[in-house]
Amino acid sequence: MVDEFDVAQALRGGIPDRARAWAFVREFAAAWAEPLADNVGTRAEELERAEEMLGLTLPTALRAAYSLLGTRHDLTGNQDPMLRPSELFVHDEFGGVLV
Repeated sequence: MVDEFDVAQALRGGIPDRARAWAFVREFAAAWAEPLADNVGTRAEELERAEEMLGLTLPTALRAAYSLLGTRHDLTGNQDPMLRPSELFVHDEFGGVLV
């Protein structure tokens, strides 16, 4: 399966837009792990609870990442793991950075 996906070819010329970026993520996952299924993302209700807890709206790209990859810890839990929505916080010491 990996032989069919050429990362260099997929990234040649860059990734021009958000739709193509998420398509790349889907293609990469399918080639190197298991294909992304529609039921693996974080539920909207969980994202809304996190937003209420934080008192802010999650950035569009972060919300999309959770919606696509949410429960795929094989893809999000290695180096610099993606926190669960309930674990997100605002780091006040660094000017209110969302972590």
